[in-house]
Amino acid sequence: MRMRAFAPAALIVTVALAAPAAAAPVERRLHSDSIDASSFLWNDWNRFVENYHPNYVADDDPATAWVEGAKSSGAGEWLRIQVTPLEKTTRIRLRVRNGYQKSKDLWKANARAKAVTVRLLPSKAEKQVTLTDADGWQEVVVDQASGPLNAVELAVGSVYEGTKYADLCISDVQVLATSETPDNPAFEKSKLTNLMSWRGARIAAAKVFAAKKTELPIYSAYEVEEVSQDQDGMVMDPAELIAKAQKDPVFTKEWKDALAAAAALEKNLGSMTRAQLAPTSAAKLIEADGLQISGIFDVMSGAGAYPTSGAIRLPMLGYVSAMFADQLRVLDVKDGQTAAQYQKTPKGCGADAVWVSRRPSKEGPARVGALAVGRCAKMESRSGTYIGRTIEIMIYDDTGKLVLLVGPGHLEGYRWTAEGGKPMLAGGRSLTLDGYVVEAKPRAAVAKK
Repeated sequence: MRMRAFAPAALIVTVALAAPAAAAPVERRLHSDSIDASSFLWNDWNRFVENYHPNYVADDDPATAWVEGAKSSGAGEWLRIQVTPLEKTTRIRLRVRNGYQKSKDLWKANARAKAVTVRLLPSKAEKQVTLTDADGWQEVVVDQASGPLNAVELAVGSVYEGTKYADLCISDVQVLATSETPDNPAFEKSKLTNLMSWRGARIAAAKVFAAKKTELPIYSAYEVEEVSQDQDGMVMDPAELIAKAQKDPVFTKEWKDALAAAAALEKNLGSMTRAQLAPTSAAKLIEADGLQISGIFDVMSGAGAYPTSGAIRLPMLGYVSAMFADQLRVLDVKDGQTAAQYQKTPKGCGADAVWVSRRPSKEGPARVGALAVGRCAKMESRSGTYIGRTIEIMIYDDTGKLVLLVGPGHLEGYRWTAEGGKPMLAGGRSLTLDGYVVEAKPRAAVAKK
């Protein structure tokens, strides 16, 4: 919870002071780990999308690129680079590596952006320019009246045609902002760290899927479609998300009992028993295309890769075992710390905290019905470092499969299927903090394999 400081009423004093001098504008590099695009290329031989995703324009590596996925040669496509809001911004200097600059041959073979419009948000200040048909860095400068900067859009009006492929490519885009707001280099570095961790995870996951040595209950790619959006504003509170889902006809039809269980637990986390997990396997879940592993999110500060409408979340535990209650080996412990006490712990972070709720079984011992997992981490914001804490609720069905996940800013309902006698995540329905309801299903080409 974010607290605001107010001056005590008894101490209000009127004093005439000279207005402080404005800080000198300073240019700084803004990093991003969240980049949207009108489309990106996906095909069967590049199944895990270890390239071509829009995030690759932020990794400073010309060997990777955003490649649009429209049927045209790229005219009309766009990128939107989300940055943590920066106040008192007066100028953006955009540096662009146009085309696929992995090699001279690939640069010529693929289309490059020609006429582009660079637009700053939310001011909508923009500039239309024609990029030169050359490799290396090019720059575009856009000025605005001093104000906030939340994102930079690059819209492509026309292209230089490729000699072999119709795909438009952009290798890298750097955002440099001039602002009077004090800089926090550690925060921007943390955004870059997030991006490079994402990139490393995708490359590692591509190798896992290619080797087929680890059996995963997920497909290598999911199609995610936005089906509706509630314009009421951002919702982080799990109780509010559960209430919203209970008004959604699809959620209530498919996950009615799981939502009721989550609502009851969220109101009384103290009823759960402190526990310890001993997973039967250390195999890690993978952020396949269309999937995102939950983390600690703080939308106000922009720290962390917060939930997006382009994916559905997997548990922040990050283990394959987390998807199946019988693979977690949940052991009760004597530590009586409640979830409420955990959330109020003032300083420091330790291992994850876990609480369990069991359901009676007609045969054998009671089975795990739900888990609550607490995690904390040191996080960076523009104003400095703080400790972030989150609790995620996991609801399992009678067969022990995870069917509902609820945390700050996200709620997921999972669908399951069987393939070769083994359970596979068949997608699901997600409610995100910005009001989007999305549906996910395996990409057709992947599901057939």
